[in-house]
Amino acid sequence: MSLEPISCSNIASLRCMASVRFGWISQLCWSPGGDKLALGGGDGIAIYFREFGGAPTLRLRAQAEPVKDIAFSHDGKLLAAGSADMTIALYDLVGDHTSLAQTLHGHSDAVEALAFSPDGNLLATGGADRSIRIWSIQSGEQLEGLAGDTHEVTALCFASDSRHLYSAGLDGKILRWDIETRNASDVIGSHDDRIRRIALRPGKAALASASRDMMISLWSLDEGAGTQSWLANRGGVDALAFSPDGALLASGGRDNTIRIWDVDSARELTALAAHRRPVLALGFNPAGTMLATGAGDNQVMLWALA
Repeated sequence: MSLEPISCSNIASLRCMASVRFGWISQLCWSPGGDKLALGGGDGIAIYFREFGGAPTLRLRAQAEPVKDIAFSHDGKLLAAGSADMTIALYDLVGDHTSLAQTLHGHSDAVEALAFSPDGNLLATGGADRSIRIWSIQSGEQLEGLAGDTHEVTALCFASDSRHLYSAGLDGKILRWDIETRNASDVIGSHDDRIRRIALRPGKAALASASRDMMISLWSLDEGAGTQSWLANRGGVDALAFSPDGALLASGGRDNTIRIWDVDSARELTALAAHRRPVLALGFNPAGTMLATGAGDNQVMLWALA
């Protein structure tokens, strides 16, 4: 089935095309090729290959506690999962088969966030132990950690140059780290409450942040300053995702809705009210033709143009 890319002009036609029940969900992500959708949460990991609905193609449960965050490597060959059991599981993805490659140990509390570097060399992990750790993907060894006073880390993302890493956490601050020096170079922004998600805007030197203070903020990475902020989801914003072209930003939160924004104008284009509990995970597929959403009602939904 050929689908039309989601845009500002057709967003009103967005409809839920399918849904599945997954138990408690913490995160979802698409593979770089868009042929796989992975779900992570209290029931481990489920992966759908090429089609969504019904039983998943694969179920993975290598970790003893709930999965807190998941991410595909930029070449799509690895899937990383951070868990409340303090471990990071790395899965090899070969064709339609997946195997556990290795389990990384080093954190002393739950692993809340992780991110692959775009160059494919590094994996950054952070968590409730207030540390950020850097791992070599090739060897699986932990490299020198990042130096600085950190709080509980809830979100991570690499810059496109793979040299800079952005982190956010319970203190409401967004830090930029220099991977070569292992030091925090500056604070690029802050919220009045904990930050739950951060995301780089595709094609732009900009980063968006979502906070329990109910606000979304957009930050210029070149200037290290905020460009705009707006009230998004009442009760707090828990999830954030840019469309592949960077024109749209989807947010989800405590008001049980998915809200989609025109990024340049901060104008709300539509609000989707299909979930019955807070929306915790969002992701556009790489083609920009589908949006996946997961919520505390244990439902994962796939949205596309009717």
